[in-house]
Amino acid sequence: MDLYVLTQYGRKAIPVFRKAGNEIEANMLEYLGLTEGATVEQLAEAMQMDEKTAYDKLRSFSAKRLVWLKTTKLVRF
Repeated sequence: MDLYVLTQYGRKAIPVFRKAGNEIEANMLEYLGLTEGATVEQLAEAMQMDEKTAYDKLRSFSAKRLVWLKTTKLVRF
């Protein structure tokens, strides 16, 4: 199972996103910080968006080093 985890740089970016008016991105990063890791499906459900949009944003965050992808051996039920 792939989990996206907030990095220290991502924590510092939350106020910057809020100041720039990007509330959706700030809320996504804040959610990842609160949950200490989430899947694409969990994030999409929490943010009330479709999975493709959530996946695209997470990949963008990952490229900017705001989050990192943690692969675990856990499987979904």
